[in-house]
Amino acid sequence: MEFEEMRKIWDSQNREPLYVINESALHKRIQSKRNRASRVSDTNEIGLMVITTVTSIILITIERDSAYSYLSAAAMFLVGVYILIGRIKRKKRVQQFDRSILGDIDQAIANVSSEIKRARTFFWWMIAPVSIPIVMNFVSAEIPIWKWIVIPLAMGFALYITRWEMRRCHIPRKQELETLRAKLLEEPSETK
Repeated sequence: MEFEEMRKIWDSQNREPLYVINESALHKRIQSKRNRASRVSDTNEIGLMVITTVTSIILITIERDSAYSYLSAAAMFLVGVYILIGRIKRKKRVQQFDRSILGDIDQAIANVSSEIKRARTFFWWMIAPVSIPIVMNFVSAEIPIWKWIVIPLAMGFALYITRWEMRRCHIPRKQELETLRAKLLEEPSETK
C-alpha cells in the first residue's frame, strides 16, 4: 500500500479533515478584498461628486447667458447630492456587518452590489436628469451641429463604459466573493 492510501484510511478512521485552513491568513485575504471593494466604492462616489460639482460651477460661471445652463447646473448638482446621500446610506449599512470572516465577505459583497446597482441605474440617475435641460437648450437655441453629435456620443460613451465596468469588473468580483462565502459556509465533507 502506498503512503497516500494509508494516510487516507488513517484519516478516515480518525474522522479528521485532510486539509486545515489557515484561518488568520484567510481572514487577512478577505479583509483585503473587503478593503478593495470599499476603496472602489469610495473612489467612484467621491469622483462622481467632484465631477458633478465642478461641472455645476463651470456651467454657472461660463454659460451665464442661458437659463438652460442654470437648469443643467442644478441637475448636475442634484446628481451630486443624490450620490452623497447614497454614500451616506452605504456607509451606515457597512457599519452593521460583524468583524468576522463572514461579516467581512458580506461587507465586500454589499459594496460590490452597490457598485453594480449604480452602474445598472446610471442612465436614470445621471444621463436622463442631465439630458433633459441639454435637449431643451438644443431645441430652443441655435446650437452648432457638432454639439448635436458630440454630446449624445459622450453620454452614450459614458453609459457604455459604466456598463462595461459592471460586466468586466463588478459582477465577476461579486461572483468570486459569493463563491468564497459559499465555500466557507458549506459543511466539511467527511472522507470515506
